[in-house]
Amino acid sequence: MIRNSELKGFDVPRCDQILKAVLFADDTTVYMSDQDDFNTLQCVLDTWCSAAKARFNMSKTEIIPIGSPKFREEMADTYCSTGQWKNYPRGVHVAQEGEAVRILGAFFGNGANQIEVWSMVLTKIVAMRQPLMQALARWRVGHKSIFSKKHIIQMIIGGMTQHPRGFGIPMTFPKYLTTVQRMPEAIVARLNRIIRSFLWDDRRNSPVGLEHVYLPVGQGGLNLLDLHAHCEAIDVMWLKSYLNFGPDRPTWAF
Repeated sequence: MIRNSELKGFDVPRCDQILKAVLFADDTTVYMSDQDDFNTLQCVLDTWCSAAKARFNMSKTEIIPIGSPKFREEMADTYCSTGQWKNYPRGVHVAQEGEAVRILGAFFGNGANQIEVWSMVLTKIVAMRQPLMQALARWRVGHKSIFSKKHIIQMIIGGMTQHPRGFGIPMTFPKYLTTVQRMPEAIVARLNRIIRSFLWDDRRNSPVGLEHVYLPVGQGGLNLLDLHAHCEAIDVMWLKSYLNFGPDRPTWAF
C-alpha cells in the first residue's frame, strides 16, 4: 500500500524503483521526501489498520532527518523544543546529529559514532566473558591434544561470535551485527587473547604465533578460527554486492 501510495519517496539515481518503504516482519521503514505530506502516510496506515483489525503504535515511531546539515539540525531542534514538525506526529523521537537509531539490529544515523554504537555490545562482551570462560574451563580438565583444543575453540568461541544464536546470545550481537557494523579491533583483540590463552594453557609466551595456527593443516597450521579473516570476508562480500551492476543490484549500492 505504501509503495502504491502518492508518496514521492526517494528517487535514487540509476535505480529502477522509487524508494518508499522497506518492510520486514512488523518493522517498517518509510522514506519521505521534503514534498511528502505525512497525512498521506497516515491515511495508508489507517486503512491498513482498519482492514487488518490492528493498531499502529505511533509512540514507537522514530524519525531520522535526511538532507543538508542545516535542515537536519532545524528539524531535530524544532521537534525537541516544540514536540512537532509540520504535520508529522507529535511527541515521537527524532534522532539528533550523531545519534544512532536501531533498525532491525543495525544502527543508522547522521554522523553516528561507531564506538558509541558498539558500547552496548562491548558491555555484552564483558558480560559474555564469564559464561564463555566457564565453558572453556569445563574443557580444561584432562589432557587434550592441540587439535582437540582447536575444535573446542571453534565450538565455543566460534559459536558465541559467529553463529546467530550461539549460546543464547541475541542474533543482533554476533554475526549479524558484525556483518552490518563490523567487529571492532578491540573486540577481535580481546577474543584472540582468550583463544591464545586456552590454546597454550595460559602460557605468557606462546610457542607458535596465531598467524601460523591459522594456516591450513596441509601448510603446517591448525586451520584455527581467524576472526580477522572473517571480518575481511564480510568486507569482500559487501564489496561484491556493491560492484554488482546487474539487474539484481541491491538498492543500497546505488
